[in-house]
Amino acid sequence: MQNGETKTMDTEEQKILVCEDSDVGILTGIYEAYERKVDHNTTYLQVGEEENMRLFSSYIEIIPSKLKAEKVIRTIERRFGRETLQIILEALGSTDREKGQAVYQMIVFGLKGEYKGKLIDCLSCDAVVKVVALSTTVWHEYHHLYGFVRFQELENGILYAVIHPKNHVLVFLGDHFSNRFPKEHFMIYDEVHGICLIHGAHKKWFIVDAGLLELDQLPEVSAKELQIQKLFRYFCQKISITERENLSLQQQMLPLRFRPDMVEFQ
Repeated sequence: MQNGETKTMDTEEQKILVCEDSDVGILTGIYEAYERKVDHNTTYLQVGEEENMRLFSSYIEIIPSKLKAEKVIRTIERRFGRETLQIILEALGSTDREKGQAVYQMIVFGLKGEYKGKLIDCLSCDAVVKVVALSTTVWHEYHHLYGFVRFQELENGILYAVIHPKNHVLVFLGDHFSNRFPKEHFMIYDEVHGICLIHGAHKKWFIVDAGLLELDQLPEVSAKELQIQKLFRYFCQKISITERENLSLQQQMLPLRFRPDMVEFQ
């Protein structure tokens, strides 16, 4: 190279698909990636907004589409099976910022058809390993909450519970509690993520933005409920054997972060 000459290289511009932090938003992003026929090796699925912009990248805002998301869901179930679909949906409930890219690359890898076994067993694919790990974390949290959610009866008869989960697990609690209490009106408020699950008796549950509700104006806890809570706390005290307490095992079976929302620890 002679003095004064500069070496130039062709740098392929990276495409950033900016998706809403939701199942529908991320799955729509995956649909758009295939519809736009982008290079999957140079395309990144970004979940939500980021403060720092990437150099040499073009940003494409993805508008969530339930129709497009459902098409991706059907493709995943048809090509990889219901178990893989469930694991992907659980992973999308994580708060990990890389979940969208991991699911995207897992689907890209699977659709190539190079791996002949069950996709979630392919431990040589980093994206698959990441998605399965995220799914496991989310699964453990919502299965804990199956037993740790504590409802309180309000004066108007509605059952009300508050939870503080790390991940977006409310959607996984909907079917469980609607099956347990099909005849009840109940609400579960996820205070961390500002959303609320609402179930009407004999109706399908749904999730809304808690900001649209006047939760500070809910009726007081009923007198009957207060009496039951008092009896329940007394019961928990009486069955406890002080000499056989194992605090380490208790924290393993019932993590401390769940206790502020549980009647017996209030």
